[in-house]
Amino acid sequence: MFLLQLAILASIASCTLALTKYEPPDGKLVFGAWVDTSNAHVSGRDSHLAFNKRIGFNAGAFEVWQMLPPRPAVSGPPDYDLANHNVDGTINLSILNEGTNAAILLTIYPTGLSNITDSMLTDLANQCNMITSTTNRNLLLRLAPEMNGDWFVYGQKPNEFVPFWKRAYTILNKISPQVALVWSPNYNGPDNKEPYDPYWPGPEYVDWVGVSLYWKGSVNDYPWIHNTIAPSNYVSQIIDAQGPEGGPISFYQQYAAKYGKPVMISESGSGFHVATLDPVSGTATPLDAGVGRTKVAMSFWNSFLFNQAFLKRYPLVKMVICFEMYKIEDNNTENDYRVTVDPPTLAAFVAGLKSLNDNSTVLWAMGQESSKGSLPGVSVTKNNGGDANTLSLSLFFVAVIASIAF
Repeated sequence: MFLLQLAILASIASCTLALTKYEPPDGKLVFGAWVDTSNAHVSGRDSHLAFNKRIGFNAGAFEVWQMLPPRPAVSGPPDYDLANHNVDGTINLSILNEGTNAAILLTIYPTGLSNITDSMLTDLANQCNMITSTTNRNLLLRLAPEMNGDWFVYGQKPNEFVPFWKRAYTILNKISPQVALVWSPNYNGPDNKEPYDPYWPGPEYVDWVGVSLYWKGSVNDYPWIHNTIAPSNYVSQIIDAQGPEGGPISFYQQYAAKYGKPVMISESGSGFHVATLDPVSGTATPLDAGVGRTKVAMSFWNSFLFNQAFLKRYPLVKMVICFEMYKIEDNNTENDYRVTVDPPTLAAFVAGLKSLNDNSTVLWAMGQESSKGSLPGVSVTKNNGGDANTLSLSLFFVAVIASIAF
């Protein structure tokens, strides 16, 4: 009877503690960044190495992007991407210049959905194999992100998106099973114009769930030209329907907690509104600094990343990507999301990172001598019984039960 109970408990432990591809253990997260490695004006010509030097730590992941199918790179607008892409439009791996084992988060923007052939997806899968074998880094694929919005050609087409995603996941998982796929909509606001559920392909087709979220101002203060402080629970409002800034459905409960999926904040930042731009004359009219750049930025980051109560309440939040760029958007407003170029803001942000480091919360990247196939501190070696995390945690659980019983 005891052996039967032990077997049942071991089975429960395995199901409860199983981690998906590249998922850190509970209580740990990976902090990463998306820096502007293009040759664009203002924020361009940045690098992963320079970012790490500014923050004083080795970021655990870096986000990069390319089109599907790849689009030939150009030195000018709209993307100024000749600096970070090969001539054929594939990502130029030389931008991974920081010399660590940081994971690669590759965001893929398809030029449509029904026009993407199996052959194109096979080429992408083969490219993924090349990337992982060449770099010895973990690769997470953020495919067709923000599909619930209307700003991409593939956006707001759920009847096309779901079969596309299932087809892509099947092909990629067969050819490049080491790659983790990230289903990553934009956050849905209180008007419910960007719902999640029509685009959900089912848990068996998703490794991570992600979401893009930013602070630009209150939803009731659009157009966003005022530099104001985010609510202290702003990100909880967004991901868990905990207040007026968020939508009617809890993203965290519905797609992460319900299925045990790790959460990635796949784009995040606080936009400091610098100026409004006249599109005809090109004249920029400076905007009032309001409460100031540092307070605007840190009110956002303190609402989740540097908030231990938030991290304990939402343990499935396992990766946060800082959007470190300058953009012109939202009725030609110049928004600066960077937290590492303004000295007072950088000092406050680094203090937050140091606090996380002191609490052993963040898994930082290590030098490239680190073993292949691991996020900082996370082994994902596969075998027929599951991944190494599942096996080691399950055996530990069994050992503890056995020691207590005997």
